[in-house]
Amino acid sequence: MQRVKHAGGTNNSDGSVTKVVSADHSLTWVSPAENEVFSIMQDATLPEIVFEFRAQAAGDYKWSWVIEWEAKASGLRERARKGDVLQTFKDSGSFLSNERTWSVDFSEKVLGGKLTVTVVVGQRKLVRSVMITGQNPTSESVATYVSTLEDMTGFEKLLEQETNCKHFIDFDGEPIVAFDKGYGITQMTNPAPSYEQAWSWKANILAGSSIYKDKVRAARKYLGQAGRTYTDDQLRHEVFSRWNGGSYHVWDSAANAWVRKKNILCDSNTGNIGWSMDNEKNKDKTEAELRERDKDTYKKGTKGQSDDHPWGYKGVCYADHVLAE
Repeated sequence: MQRVKHAGGTNNSDGSVTKVVSADHSLTWVSPAENEVFSIMQDATLPEIVFEFRAQAAGDYKWSWVIEWEAKASGLRERARKGDVLQTFKDSGSFLSNERTWSVDFSEKVLGGKLTVTVVVGQRKLVRSVMITGQNPTSESVATYVSTLEDMTGFEKLLEQETNCKHFIDFDGEPIVAFDKGYGITQMTNPAPSYEQAWSWKANILAGSSIYKDKVRAARKYLGQAGRTYTDDQLRHEVFSRWNGGSYHVWDSAANAWVRKKNILCDSNTGNIGWSMDNEKNKDKTEAELRERDKDTYKKGTKGQSDDHPWGYKGVCYADHVLAE
């Protein structure tokens, strides 16, 4: 007859008990706690997060991790996010290890959201999830970082305009997200940011700096065509206009100089909304009249623009607003 081995029993000595620990209870997490919250440091580095488990069985242990963030629009206000998920960011990895601990490392990337770690030991596995949120940098640290980048004069004004040098909404510790999928401190939209560029304010600025330099080169080429001259102030206006939209200047042959586009009227109560006065619906109307007609549609974004409400986001208006004395 086959003898069945039980999980526990006694020996033959009076007054003593031999305890046999069930393997089912030997595999357990030591740290961190389920749903524990960790915060990315102000200098855009990951916090120390150590996953540790206890097991009787020896390795190799199969580790895997998945981090995911469902981005919802936030605007700049400190409140709960509403609406649908605009975009889902996700990254993952796996490895074999004899160690029963893992210090979180996403191949040196700074990522946030829900992190789920799985360890497979034999036929069993452990699963644990934590949250990684973010902390805003100080204005001084942002300025210091920008100063380390070449040819970025004026960029700090854009950061102040876009997000007041904030990268995260303090209410939930997630990056700022505009309705048009503009992410983080630079409101990076096109090209779309990577996962890290959405979560690391330094990576976001670095990516934005490349775009900014492209705008500077395009502005210089445009203003300098046919040997034409321009001032530093004109270059700034041209760059800032192109950051948000199209060109700022047109060539005035009579004056032999670059001048602001004359067909754009701006809503001075906003940062970048205006009207093309070439449109028949806008002709011969004042700023106040156009604002009264269209202001209730602004909150709908581009969906609020129509034949009856022909307003738009204008780079000219953006530059006027940012560089207003």
